[in-house]
Amino acid sequence: MILLAGDIGGTNSRLALYEATPRVAAKPLFERTYPSASHGSLDDIADAFLAEAAVALDGRVGRGNVQSAWLAVAGPVENDICRATNLPWVVDGPSLATRLGIERVRLVNDFYAAALGVTAVGSEWLAPLGGPPPARRGPIGVLGAGTGLGEAFLLWSSSENRYEVVPSEGGHQDFAPRTPLEVGLLQFLGNKYGRVSCERVLSGRGLADVFSFLSQEPACRALIRPETMAALARPSPAHDPAAVISERGLSGADPICEMSLALFCSVLGAVAGNLAVSVLATGGVFVVGGIAPRVLPYLQKGAFREAFERKGRLHTLLERYPAFVVTHPQVGLIGAASGAASS
Repeated sequence: MILLAGDIGGTNSRLALYEATPRVAAKPLFERTYPSASHGSLDDIADAFLAEAAVALDGRVGRGNVQSAWLAVAGPVENDICRATNLPWVVDGPSLATRLGIERVRLVNDFYAAALGVTAVGSEWLAPLGGPPPARRGPIGVLGAGTGLGEAFLLWSSSENRYEVVPSEGGHQDFAPRTPLEVGLLQFLGNKYGRVSCERVLSGRGLADVFSFLSQEPACRALIRPETMAALARPSPAHDPAAVISERGLSGADPICEMSLALFCSVLGAVAGNLAVSVLATGGVFVVGGIAPRVLPYLQKGAFREAFERKGRLHTLLERYPAFVVTHPQVGLIGAASGAASS
């Protein structure tokens, strides 16, 4: 049985073919990554992928002999249709199944797949951020910053003898500042966007906005290194301001980049703590997405954990909830493959 798995994000669309085995996620037959914004639809990407797969696998696998597909898309899914949050796409599962000649195509939210992936990756892909070992079968929260901010929950089902995923769009909850500096950030973002969600701070664009906010403060402006401004202004198809800020913050090359990173990690810890409180996450809070592994050394310095636990009278409760960064680069794809294999 051949399975198609996809992790469709605002930046990249990753597709892979697997054989259905007990360790399905460990055995990709063929895999490709496409820049999402360079294509008009997921249909176009899937067409190109299956054509490339047929060539690469000498016609053994391709259009017509894929039995099942799970595609994780960044956006809410209703009736197997998804309007992507950060792309001008409408993904229609039944239509895609007909076009690709696949019997079963299921669309799930990207964090639904990431949550499944958290339960499938090995412990070697988990970097601890404090707290005790996870409670067996305890509730789990999944949080991730990348192009956007995603959230999901995992609750143990005794009848199914497995975790069941509860999707969420909690990343779009209102940003709640906790310090005078964060109040200033809220005002800055409010002037720019109107409503300010957590995603406005905890995303790639959010980190760039945090840097812009600090840069306009008179006490900070003179501290920015000219090399930082030159790197941020450098035109490039792959230009990523968040990468510049995080790299220069981690290395200590620019104090305002470092301040931006510290503020970002503190807010991430606070939101992760809110998630833990919401679901009583004795099974842990798992941080996924592209940004956290990149800034892992800074997350492990302590600002994340301090903000995670700072919940007033509930701080002793939060101390008992573990947190981890998932360092596997394709946790969503693994989750989609695992879902396709079990459906």
